[in-house]
Amino acid sequence: MRADTGVLSHMKRVFPPGPALFRFAARIAPVFLLFAAFACHAQKGDGLDTSAEYIAGFVRYVHWQDEERLAAWTICIVGNLPADQDRAYADHEVRGKPFKVQRIAEDAPLSDCEVLDLTALDAAAVGKLLERTRRLPILAVGSGSSFCSSGGQICLHLAGNDAAERQKFEVNISAMREASLGVSARLLTLGTARTAGRDVP
Repeated sequence: MRADTGVLSHMKRVFPPGPALFRFAARIAPVFLLFAAFACHAQKGDGLDTSAEYIAGFVRYVHWQDEERLAAWTICIVGNLPADQDRAYADHEVRGKPFKVQRIAEDAPLSDCEVLDLTALDAAAVGKLLERTRRLPILAVGSGSSFCSSGGQICLHLAGNDAAERQKFEVNISAMREASLGVSARLLTLGTARTAGRDVP
């Protein structure tokens, strides 16, 4: 009887009864659900379907200096991605800000971009753009491990290769630091962390 009473008392402290429980659940549920959903997708064999779905998740775990001044997260798409990728951002908000999508040319100014989606570009075009974004506070997302080796911040594996079977994306820590971008440890647990072109054990 005493043991039962002790257990109940402990549960009441951890899970406060009445309105306090609802307030507690309401506070942690959105964070838990977002993290669980992203983790679930990242660990599934087929993963998410498009770079847009991944990027909407990445922005939750990346922080820009002075980001409070932004009215929206501007995603700049370079290359020929399907139009439905633009619509994938429509219902998402991160830290109270919506997403704005711009389709830009390879030689367009990049100063308004928080994220560059370069997943549709070939290696030559990617190299030129990464050279322009070096040290700028822009999250560059591209395809394959070679993208991270070239200085990109996040490399997606959506084509069904060996790396994709291990993890769906890699995070280049060195490139993140060079761009003065903060990255949550949670993102690093979902993907493979790299520094200076090497996997971090």
